Amino acid sequence: MKALSKLKAEEGIWMTDVPEPEVGHNDLLIKIRKTAICGTDVHIYNWDDWSQKTIPVPMVVGHEYVGEVVGIGQEVKGFKIGDRVSGEGHITCGHCRNCRGGRTHLCRNTTGVGRQPSRLLRGISGHPGVQCV
Repeated sequence: MKALSKLKAEEGIWMTDVPEPEVGHNDLLIKIRKTAICGTDVHIYNWDDWSQKTIPVPMVVGHEYVGEVVGIGQEVKGFKIGDRVSGEGHITCGHCRNCRGGRTHLCRNTTGVGRQPSRLLRGISGHPGVQCV
């Protein structure tokens, strides 16, 4: 499948071929229907100071999307095949003190979809079910 990827530590984003993800036991597999480019993607494309300090290369970029559930991990509840969903752009650990206390916005282990290695702008994505609506 096709994906937009940051392949090199220089200006640019490239269209690449990548394998389709498998659905993990806590994940939804989402067929991406619409996606958007935001300021973060522009920073990544331009390879500015922030990107150089923050972005691991290579990686697939993107984190703004809506899609359709095409696969459901065995531990995921509340979704069915065909549901329209969007996912939170920040993936929290679910295990630290803040996450266990319901303060996921304070998770010190947060990773950002499309800022750390992800699968979003490639047409299909595995995303933690608890972080989809």
